[in-house]
Amino acid sequence: MSFNLEIKKQYMAVDAKSKISKEAEFYAVYMMTGGTLKTANRDLALRVTHLCQRAGGVPEQLSFKGGVKPWYTVKTRWSGLFHMEDENAATAFLRGCFLIGGYIAEPTKPAHLEIVFKEEVCYELCMAAFELAGIFVKGTLRENRYVLYIKDSDEVMAFLVKTGAVRGALEYENARIVKQGNKDSNRVMNCDDANINKAIETGFRQKELLEKFMTTAAFAELPEAIQATARLRVENPGISLTELGQLMQPPMSKAGVAHRLKKIEKLIQTT
Repeated sequence: MSFNLEIKKQYMAVDAKSKISKEAEFYAVYMMTGGTLKTANRDLALRVTHLCQRAGGVPEQLSFKGGVKPWYTVKTRWSGLFHMEDENAATAFLRGCFLIGGYIAEPTKPAHLEIVFKEEVCYELCMAAFELAGIFVKGTLRENRYVLYIKDSDEVMAFLVKTGAVRGALEYENARIVKQGNKDSNRVMNCDDANINKAIETGFRQKELLEKFMTTAAFAELPEAIQATARLRVENPGISLTELGQLMQPPMSKAGVAHRLKKIEKLIQTT
């Protein structure tokens, strides 16, 4: 099951306890569908019928058409007045809008949540609901459809929590953490690979310089400890300075090895 369908499934299990919440969610569905809902989802058809009854409306028809792709048709009638009084009403209204025209991308993909409307009045009322709920949203017109969308992961999380998909919000956050962890891990690995490649290139460059220098009289005049460092580097061009220091007698720190090699390179440049 896609994450989008999972979220809608969680919404259909939300218990809208207060009358205003039931009215708000039903009114959203009523406005989005024009009073006639056609869906392949049985649970959604039953929820809308239940909300209609609890909100004081009249479910005029609940029919089923079988076949390869079965459809449920719910026709409702409602003559009440709806006022978006508070945040609870706003979030219930948003839940109803999302059930009909909403989409959320998989948590592993870039953050994206949207609700698509046929009518501008629905779009504007939903925009007001977002504002009352304290959730930042943007709007656009796409192929003669009005669209409200969120591309910020924190705002997507806020939407899921406030509209009742708390478990979905936790799943979303967990996937986001894993995704970020993988990005950080890859970044570290890429950095490590680059450092290793740089160290190897430096080692072989030093080997080439030292092999020529070791045949000169200037090299023979160097202290034995410096000569030993040069020989070890020529014999082990592919290892790090830390590993090279461990081969010395007595062992030497990375900084000590680097200092000796730089000293030799400066001497080579003056000869």
